[in-house]
Amino acid sequence: MRINILVIDDLEEDAKLVKVFLKQASLRHEFFYAETLYEGIELCEEKEIDLVLLDLSLPDSRGLRTLESFLDRSPRDIPVIVMTGTSDEMVGEMAVRAGAQDYLVKGEFDYKLLSRVIRHTMARYRIYQQLESANKQLSAIETRFRWINQMTGSGHWEIDIVTNEMNWSDEVYKIFGFEPGRIKPSVTDYLNYVYAEDREMVQNAFSDATKDGELRKIEYRIRVGTAPIKYVENHFQVSFDSASQQMLLVGALHDITERKRSEELLVQHKLSEGTSRMKEEILEDMSFHIRTPLSSIVNLSYTLGGSSLDEEQAESIKALQQSVSDLSLAVNNMLNFSVLLSDKITVDEEQFTIANTIQGLVKMFRIKANRKSITLDVEADENLPKYLVGDETKVNQIVYNLLDNAVKYTEHGGRIEFEVKAEKIEMGKATVSFRIEDNGIGMSKEKMEEILDTDRLLNLTEEDKKKGLGLAIATRLTQKMNGDLKAVSEEGDGTTFTVDIDFSIADVAAQEIGGDPIRPMKILFVEDHFLNQIATKRVLTMWSDFVSVEIADNGKVGFEKFEANDYDVILMDLQMPVMNGFEAAARIRTVDADIPIIALSANTSKTEGDKVLAVGMNDYLAKPYNPEDLKGKIMTLVYKKKPREGRE
Repeated sequence: MRINILVIDDLEEDAKLVKVFLKQASLRHEFFYAETLYEGIELCEEKEIDLVLLDLSLPDSRGLRTLESFLDRSPRDIPVIVMTGTSDEMVGEMAVRAGAQDYLVKGEFDYKLLSRVIRHTMARYRIYQQLESANKQLSAIETRFRWINQMTGSGHWEIDIVTNEMNWSDEVYKIFGFEPGRIKPSVTDYLNYVYAEDREMVQNAFSDATKDGELRKIEYRIRVGTAPIKYVENHFQVSFDSASQQMLLVGALHDITERKRSEELLVQHKLSEGTSRMKEEILEDMSFHIRTPLSSIVNLSYTLGGSSLDEEQAESIKALQQSVSDLSLAVNNMLNFSVLLSDKITVDEEQFTIANTIQGLVKMFRIKANRKSITLDVEADENLPKYLVGDETKVNQIVYNLLDNAVKYTEHGGRIEFEVKAEKIEMGKATVSFRIEDNGIGMSKEKMEEILDTDRLLNLTEEDKKKGLGLAIATRLTQKMNGDLKAVSEEGDGTTFTVDIDFSIADVAAQEIGGDPIRPMKILFVEDHFLNQIATKRVLTMWSDFVSVEIADNGKVGFEKFEANDYDVILMDLQMPVMNGFEAAARIRTVDADIPIIALSANTSKTEGDKVLAVGMNDYLAKPYNPEDLKGKIMTLVYKKKPREGRE
């Protein structure tokens, strides 16, 4: 692809140097030059300019105002790379914050750096254009949903815990439909405006918050007189006002009525086939951009947990790790919502440790259960195989949704039993049964059958949809894994869910290769995300003094480092600029057929996993991954691989 590049610089010598660098970089381009900002803007109007290299000191404009003027007066959206004076990085960084794509310091770049910056800028710009185009093609319902979220107001309030008097901001008055200052509300008044079925829940939440001081977040309905019901989201926590010496319960109230209505519309109206495809693409992109930073958080919290911490810090790190696990499962639920509208969920086959799966879920739900004083009894069969082959992520989602349902609909002081046992073990196969029993509110047999019928979920009442969404996801995922989900429930007498899933039993001997390195191990980590580079390198170097890690920012640099050095294993991100992980792995395999390559990706689709194996990579981990799983895969591959030849 040929690009039109405009250099705006009053020093012709500098422009000529850039022209030489562009030729050396072998970029397919046409070069344009202007001495002033005015001439540059005129050229942009006359020619289809694709990229501008802009000097900030021009005869007719100076400093950051030059960039601002260009962006304001340019006839269309054109990516800009700012060129600053020698050693003036601060100005460059300010320019990026003001709207430039990147910056270069004069006298400190050569043709290689210029080429790399231009390629990265154009790649980012193309991605931006694609996202802009995708946004324009979203359905009217989805667009309305997004606008409503942006425009919805929120207000703040506070309660004097001693006098029970409340103060509302103007926005809270508006949410309730009052003129600001028209009434002087008390807690009793406020609770009277809460929808009758939600009132006890709100009252208990206020009471619990004043006792334990923890931050609360709840959603419920409000209604004033005969006005329509509204949905609100409330965040609140105890705070001490040192100025007035008052103990207050302070909170933020958010009107989410339109969001709830829009969610209902999205469920009720199945989108056209074309829009559905667009939605899947958007979800895949969203998945990538959520999972990548989430992977950094997982690894950074892991490394913090292994450092010297006092007791309070250690507890905070444990809580952070548990919250991240909870968030990961919630993200998977959100991204798999399309399971209710399509049949494209795929099942991966990976080796995992069932005991670790159970332990992670129990840790998470003990915290949730303790908040409601619920007793959580756990029993794991001693005959469970140590290692299984299956989709651990989907097992987690299924059991998570069932346990979450049990905690949600079990009253304070109730009991939940969580049992995992091996129903049948033979011929390298195991049928594992997960049973969750609670003594909560339960429901009728007919209502339970309706909720578990995912095809009928769209036609249920609003209240039943709220109850049934997580259960519907669990049901559909169980079906995709060829499992069996059964439910027994009676109104007022609790619910029992039983899920039976067949797994292959993994080779224990192969798994036991894990542990710590017993000799020097050199790892090449190919990854473009800066925080992931830092976090993963810390995880690996903290693992053992034998481990050393080198970083490559993209597949091209990774291949060059591979050719110049000898490594024991390569960790390969897949989505990178310049050269992606698939291309890099394919090129490596033309030189060395044996070096272990483990793919790391924020895309969890089976198609991605198949492509990984097709280009010759050995294994695959989806972000965010457990650092222990990464270590296990490294040890298994490094100590099982054949000796390599011809790579002295």
